[in-house]
Amino acid sequence: MTTTARAAAALAALAAAALPATPAQAVNENPHASAFVVTYRCDGDRRLAVAYPAPFARGTEPARLSWMGETVTMSAARSGSGARYVSRAADLVWWNKGHGGTLTRLSDRSTLLANCVED
Repeated sequence: MTTTARAAAALAALAAAALPATPAQAVNENPHASAFVVTYRCDGDRRLAVAYPAPFARGTEPARLSWMGETVTMSAARSGSGARYVSRAADLVWWNKGHGGTLTRLSDRSTLLANCVED
């Protein structure tokens, strides 16, 4: 490749990089369209289902989990690692990281479901 051709290619690459990126667009206008449910198998062969909000709605939309025959609405909470959801009304904390998680009691941090892994 000649010096002129290399310079033209470099200039074209710089020009392309300077163009504004196309903004990401939701596939569906409904912010809940990409919400999803994960079922977990925990110690003692106990099961837990968690409905997570769409990735672009996390922090503003709650997660919901099925616990003791009830649907519990849980708000996103600060987490050093993974994702943490809290329900003060139900006294529960769901903390997940990767493909696993733990359900604990908020008030005394006792473990209710341990070693939960995606089913």
